[in-house]
Amino acid sequence: MKPFIKFFSSLELAIACMVLGLVLVFVGTLDQVHLGIHGATERYFYSFFVMWEIPNSEVAIPYLPGGYTVGTTLLINLITALFTRFRFSWKKAGVLMIHFGVISLLIGELVSSMMQVDSNMAIDEGATKNYSEDRTISELVIIDHSHSTTTDRVYAFPKAMLKTNHDVRHEDLPFSISINQFMTNSVIRKRDENTPSKSLIANKDIGLDYYAIETPKTGKMDEINRNTANLTIFDSEGNVAGTWLASLAFPLQRFSFEGKDYSLQIRNKRYYHPFEIKLIDFSFDRYLGTNIPMNYSSMIELTNYDTGENREFLIYMNHPLRYSGLTFFQSSFTPDELTTILQVVSNPGRHLPYISCILIFAGLSFQFGFGLITFIGKRLKRS
Repeated sequence: MKPFIKFFSSLELAIACMVLGLVLVFVGTLDQVHLGIHGATERYFYSFFVMWEIPNSEVAIPYLPGGYTVGTTLLINLITALFTRFRFSWKKAGVLMIHFGVISLLIGELVSSMMQVDSNMAIDEGATKNYSEDRTISELVIIDHSHSTTTDRVYAFPKAMLKTNHDVRHEDLPFSISINQFMTNSVIRKRDENTPSKSLIANKDIGLDYYAIETPKTGKMDEINRNTANLTIFDSEGNVAGTWLASLAFPLQRFSFEGKDYSLQIRNKRYYHPFEIKLIDFSFDRYLGTNIPMNYSSMIELTNYDTGENREFLIYMNHPLRYSGLTFFQSSFTPDELTTILQVVSNPGRHLPYISCILIFAGLSFQFGFGLITFIGKRLKRS
């Protein structure tokens, strides 16, 4: 057996991966207090290495293998050991099923971590919506209002393009946008005599009265990274049309350019769906005599114009709606109890954990059952 095959199929490597996994869970759980669930997950489990950032420096060095590294190594170990060490027999059929169950579990988690998309759909009672919004990803949108009175043309620039000292352009727009400063998280302050002189000055719309201060990024579930950008619009000849302050905290800001009406805004990334959902009624049930929630639910009407489908569904706690590869969970609601918030999940690997659990359960049942039958048979022969 070649040395590298022997190494990757060794029991010692499997034990080392499991120990490292326990260390990641322990350290990540402790750091969750500071980073939040999302931040800890991204740093410790959805990464190849856990990086330590040197204070007062932009240098970061790895000090622990991340979840991707540990999980991928364990997956390689299981597959290699299965093909090099395992010899099939009916007595070991249960062990084979357990191996395949663990392998499918690791593959399912890898697929989910890389391809799952979570978003929210907030709908007022009586309103209709055909898109959901990503809570963690933002985009800069330029909206052209001049094409028609009923529809607008939207140009969306993803967050990855909004880098300080970079320009963003689109061939159909008659201007270019220069990103003077981009802040992943910020606080908004009103301009006064104490405004820091080093803050970038905007001379249009909301930026005339407010400025932004960059703050550390957060990963906590109950906090939002307020993406903010200071940007300047240039015409085709390089002349400045104005400087704006755009933020998740601000509404659309309208402006005119060469006789046409436009708007700009930083907003959460939108995922448009080929169907519409109308909220017919939102119900919030409490335990008698208390404000403790017993159940909250949304009666919705789903309309798919492509298929002609029109149906009503009741979405409530632990009873989601599954439609068109998406799962709609009853997630939350607004304090006035007139707006429901549905969590929309797209996960191509959602079936793999179920398959894994079935395989592991069947394998354990077969293995212990076969052992029990063998043991009882030997006892009967002795007696």
